[in-house]
Amino acid sequence: MRSTATFDSFPASKMQMLRLMVAHLLFGATFCLAQSATQNSVSCELPNNTSASPDYRGSHANIRAANVSKLPIRSLLYEGAETRIYTRFMPWFGDAKHRDLGYRSDEPRQVSRQVSDMRSRGIDGAIVDWYGPKSGSKNESTILLMHEAERQNFEFAISEDAGSLGDCQKRGCNVTDQLISDLTYAAEHFENSSAYVRFQDRPAVFFFGLEKYPIDWRRVRESLPLRPLFFFRNSGTFANPDADGAYSWLAPETVSSSDPMAMQYLERFYSKAQASDKIAMGSAYKGFDDAEASWGKGRVIDAQCGQTWLATFALVGHFYSSRHQLPALIIPTWNDYEEGTEIESGIDNCVSVRASISEKDLSWSISGRENTLDHVAILAHEPYGWAEIQQRPGKSGSIELRDLHLESGTTTLCVQAIGKPSFVNHSSGPLPLNESSKPGREFSPFRKQTARKEGHPPRWWISWPYRRRRWTRAFS
Repeated sequence: MRSTATFDSFPASKMQMLRLMVAHLLFGATFCLAQSATQNSVSCELPNNTSASPDYRGSHANIRAANVSKLPIRSLLYEGAETRIYTRFMPWFGDAKHRDLGYRSDEPRQVSRQVSDMRSRGIDGAIVDWYGPKSGSKNESTILLMHEAERQNFEFAISEDAGSLGDCQKRGCNVTDQLISDLTYAAEHFENSSAYVRFQDRPAVFFFGLEKYPIDWRRVRESLPLRPLFFFRNSGTFANPDADGAYSWLAPETVSSSDPMAMQYLERFYSKAQASDKIAMGSAYKGFDDAEASWGKGRVIDAQCGQTWLATFALVGHFYSSRHQLPALIIPTWNDYEEGTEIESGIDNCVSVRASISEKDLSWSISGRENTLDHVAILAHEPYGWAEIQQRPGKSGSIELRDLHLESGTTTLCVQAIGKPSFVNHSSGPLPLNESSKPGREFSPFRKQTARKEGHPPRWWISWPYRRRRWTRAFS
């Protein structure tokens, strides 16, 4: 009778060897599947790096949350600018009277994200559109902003909005008394903060639209503690004896075929500032479109794919320089989505980038406004992840693959068009290398690579933390 062999009849040593072989085979198969999945899922798409909600879908004037350039906004000004950069902050979202942006302005984590995002773009502080201490969630949002400004080395100030006095006027109460009450609260709760905006070591208080009320400004000034400086809007403020400073805004009502960006308004402001000893705060903006506002009147300053943003910054340099500094500048606005002035979600530059790889070259073409780009970044997917390996001028171009000095194990390249400050960044998408184009050296972080340009350090020489910083910068 023929006997049948079973696993139980195997010697222990052979059984152990068989188990090891099976384990090695299973591990190898799993590793290969994982490697294949990783290669198939390589992506260089740019994620949202703003405080705008991913649920916001955009509008005609505003783009949906995007990946934006975090280059410092001050770099758009004249060379050597020391101008303090502020932005207007709207605290009312989450209120049923306003558009749903996917976030609430009185939510602590959202305010923290917004301050962090503003700081990352080189903004020094936010000036809140304030409706007084009894404005509910708007005042709560202002308090949260103060706490975050103190925590994150940021600045903030309040700007009393005309809407804060509207109910008082309707009831027939004294608007001067109401304003004094509001500003006394501001002095006690905000202006003592270490983060509050100051000029000449005095707190700055801003006003928006209050010129329509019969206010006794002398009595207001004499009634307040801390001797705040008063800032009013528009160029007429330079002739206002009640003002310590003036700030410009934007004037869609002045738009014409010969002045589509409302630049004459800004020119008038800067011209009058030259002959005044009052503190001047200029402005720069991406555009205006109040189609989304319930109070809209169809007014528009066309953003022109970012040209308005660039032009309003460039105009400052016609009046100021490193030897004649503009003290401050305000960006209207950080988050007024309803009037189409927000920059929180990013500024659309109408750019796209396409790229291709041949046997020897990487080529890319830029369509759209190249003057909105800072540079083109070339990324390589190496054994340890994505790394930015070269920067090129912000225009169409090409480069030989051998000049990229690719690591062995590099499988994919990517080309990104990096915008000037707050413009949207764009990606070509992943570009797999052909087999004939892939570098053939075996990768080792401990072995000096020889195929490199004379005078350049070998890849392994660059510290790993530095590589991580390059990777972070490429996707943030």
